[in-house]
Amino acid sequence: MSVKLTFYGAVNEIGGSKTLLQYSGTNLFLDFGKDFFGGTDHFSDRLRPATYLQIRDYLRFGNLPPMASLYPMAQSQFLQQEFGATLDTGNVDGILLSHGHIDHFGFLPLVDVNVPLYMSAETLEVLRFFDETGEFDLRMDQRPVTVFDHDKVVHIGNCEVLPVRSDHDILGILGFIVRCGATSIIYTGDYRLHGKHPERVRAFVELMRQEKQHFKTVLLTEGTRLGFGSIDQLTENEVQELATRAVGTAPGLVLTNYYILDTDRLKVFLRVAEKTGRTMVLQPQHMLMAGKFARFDSELERLIKNAEVYLARRGSGKYLAPDYRLFEQEYLVTALRAADVAAEPAKYMLQLDFPDLGELVEINPAAHTVFIQSGGEPLGQYDPNYTVLMKWVKDFRLDFYRIATPGHASELDIKDLVMRADPSVLVPMHSKAPEALNGYIKDTIALRKGVTYEF
Repeated sequence: MSVKLTFYGAVNEIGGSKTLLQYSGTNLFLDFGKDFFGGTDHFSDRLRPATYLQIRDYLRFGNLPPMASLYPMAQSQFLQQEFGATLDTGNVDGILLSHGHIDHFGFLPLVDVNVPLYMSAETLEVLRFFDETGEFDLRMDQRPVTVFDHDKVVHIGNCEVLPVRSDHDILGILGFIVRCGATSIIYTGDYRLHGKHPERVRAFVELMRQEKQHFKTVLLTEGTRLGFGSIDQLTENEVQELATRAVGTAPGLVLTNYYILDTDRLKVFLRVAEKTGRTMVLQPQHMLMAGKFARFDSELERLIKNAEVYLARRGSGKYLAPDYRLFEQEYLVTALRAADVAAEPAKYMLQLDFPDLGELVEINPAAHTVFIQSGGEPLGQYDPNYTVLMKWVKDFRLDFYRIATPGHASELDIKDLVMRADPSVLVPMHSKAPEALNGYIKDTIALRKGVTYEF
């Protein structure tokens, strides 16, 4: 019996991973991510899907899979009337989540709460974090969730799923080997080989090689950096060395901006603060996420005890409880404020997210205050907000350093992985240049969105 794969995202694009795997009556999704730009072919920040019928609008333009059982009953009945025979009525046996980045889980709020979810314990904490902060309405307390044990097979329907630890710029990243009869579907999720745990990726590759001895293997590999050419990348140790040097030049305050889910980068800054005699100061959402991840990381648990919390002005500007979300309110008495940082700037390294740059007006940092951009928003020069950031840097005469490293494997590392794994079939995805892998494996699929492939 053949395995069917239908790709509803990550086709000639980075992000939006949603792949339907069908085998012998079993229907599984590999991730359920939102396109980075939410389907910008038809929507923008000013033109959005109808709030009351988002699913209909996304389905209309192919941004979501046309499966009635994915969505709440109240909407699926309407959708069946709207889309008729084009809507698949089969059950969904589960959604396997590789990790907690939005482009891999971002459409979950639209999924019926009865659809089973499978993920790592770390990813579950990320999703609970987004519920708690209100950034997403995931309702994780209502959903059936199975937490994977690393390298332990789970049977779902007629498939065997082996979750495999990997390495990315977030804790809890998994790849999957899904055995379907004589065929194994190998899904890498996102990965890198220059991070803290390259040995995990290499072990995954060895499993791929072993799998081919017994099964036909279909490798679904991410290719985010295909076509970029550059193989320039720092290790986290090199990031730490450069950050330490930058902080060493700072006569006063140091500002940092890292991505909230990147605990490797947070630990870099916590270590630098410890080494240079400063106190790392985090905004409440960063402290909340760090506390959740500290359950899985003893070093983070130790380092975070030395950090303090910074509360930006909100609403009335008077630091009143109604101005803050519930998780922020616990810091109303103990948190540092702009006046505290302004009084002793050389004492602190302050994490300041882009939306809170306005705090600099009140802090009024001295010239040559160091600003380390390290993976937080805006992500790069292609983002219109980058120009805005640079205006703040110029007007406050900040010393700006971009010290970061990609969360994804280089093109060279991807090609090396593919050649070592030597799959029966190669499926490049999550890439704007999948053709860069043409010729490495004889049977390589050039994906088309929404098309079903049989193996």
